[in-house]
Amino acid sequence: MKYILLDFDGVLTSAAYSRQCLDEHRPENMFGLDWFDPECLQALKTIVDATDADIVVSSSWRELGKDNLALVWEEENLPGRLVETTPEWVLMKRDAILEWISHHTEDKYVIIDDQDLHLSCQIQTNPEVGLTSEDALKAISILSE
Repeated sequence: MKYILLDFDGVLTSAAYSRQCLDEHRPENMFGLDWFDPECLQALKTIVDATDADIVVSSSWRELGKDNLALVWEEENLPGRLVETTPEWVLMKRDAILEWISHHTEDKYVIIDDQDLHLSCQIQTNPEVGLTSEDALKAISILSE
């Protein structure tokens, strides 16, 4: 199996696009969360299409619970299949990811986050622009090794 451990803020949302949404007075989604940048979503779709990887939410948004995240996924028509989240009971994101990895030792994964988590197989995005096509190519390479 292949997985994308996915952060949202600074990955699917970008500071530049959020400012644009504010300037245009766009409504937020049903959970009152940030707006997803279409270019970042296209980059995620590129990864999913090339690798058939499933999505594991590692973002602090995981605290919404998988069912509510599935509603966000559906409402926003996000690419890929959201299959789970990293453990909610583990407070630190890095530790939650390590806990998830410990149960998926045979699987391939890529971690996409705007924070440097000091983990292998991580792609660190620039929060100003979020996930880019260059980041997508790196993710595809990691998942295809």
